[in-house]
Amino acid sequence: MTKYVLITGATSGIGLALIEPLKTAGFAPILTGRNAEKTAKLAARHGIDGYTLDVADPDAIQRVTQQITDDLGPLHCLINNAGIWLEGDFDTYADSDIKAVMDTNTMGTINMTHAVLPEMLERGNGTVINVVSTGALYTRKSISVYAASKWAIRGFTGCLENECAPKGVRVMGFYPGKIASNMYKTAGVERDLSVAMTPATAAKMLVTMLADETMVWSQVSGRALKDYV
Repeated sequence: MTKYVLITGATSGIGLALIEPLKTAGFAPILTGRNAEKTAKLAARHGIDGYTLDVADPDAIQRVTQQITDDLGPLHCLINNAGIWLEGDFDTYADSDIKAVMDTNTMGTINMTHAVLPEMLERGNGTVINVVSTGALYTRKSISVYAASKWAIRGFTGCLENECAPKGVRVMGFYPGKIASNMYKTAGVERDLSVAMTPATAAKMLVTMLADETMVWSQVSGRALKDYV
């Protein structure tokens, strides 16, 4: 049986870096992203299935996840990777920016999981991995809404871990530190990414978490050694 792995936010960063390691490990990655043209090009380049999906849109989640299972069959794993960054003093945030972060980081993860989990529970097998953040493990200034979006998923992940493991389904959280991706640039924030973890390193850890089905990896975190300087 083909082990399909659905990755959200797979057109850059960790999501894109996951594709080849997953293939090497015997999985069949499914690429999804908001940009239809970019998603199609990358899927063709890597020889995998690709679907346009904005996880901030609940109706799109229902439609696209149903299309994927109709086209390909049941999912072995969902990797909730899509996320956006927001930084600055809370009182300067626009309402639309706050909504975008919560809709993508929090509700996107919850709604994606809600769409695919019932089938996994029914067959008594499957894995959901949420890419969270070290921002859900501590508090600091300037990331109040981003942290809120990730702290919510920390709680969500931990509760589902305990709820689903006795039923044969693993729900796990990966909490990376700074990643050398375009997430900060997209948000208009300057970062020294020379000290950051590479997407490839993060992808390697995620494949490790997925591959050993005898283990539930709870709150796996890591930062690049240079990030401590």
